[in-house]
Amino acid sequence: MPGEFYIEGKKEKVTLKDLSAEVAALEAKCDAIKGQTDKLVGEAPVADSSTADWNMAENNVVAIGASNTKYKLHSLLLGIHNLVGTVVTVRMYILLNGVERRVYEQTFDATSDPPGLWIVNGTVGIHQVLRVTLESNNAADNGKAVYYDYMLEAM
Repeated sequence: MPGEFYIEGKKEKVTLKDLSAEVAALEAKCDAIKGQTDKLVGEAPVADSSTADWNMAENNVVAIGASNTKYKLHSLLLGIHNLVGTVVTVRMYILLNGVERRVYEQTFDATSDPPGLWIVNGTVGIHQVLRVTLESNNAADNGKAVYYDYMLEAM
């Protein structure tokens, strides 16, 4: 509390300054820091599956993120254990300067590659929707579930 006080046993007068504005500013900074560090917990992991006619054409498995929203994508796994195609192609697309562009393409063999594919195994920043697709060369894969699991962290 501001005011004038005397120190016991001394004759000098001490004036205390009102620090409430400085304390409020520090509290606001602490709240801002807490808001950022709370994001480090990450979003809840997402695990689900998609079913499509994978042999008919390239079809969407999952769309990750949101338009104009910053995220760190830490991992993306695909489960192709239900598929039998010898050419299973995974692609990813994202908007680049307002136009969707393919940024990843890799071919796998469901009969010899692992049933779980670690497509993203390190952190990558995104700020647009990342669309993940799959296509198979075998009609027996139509209507089969492709599983996915990913982890995001808001920025």
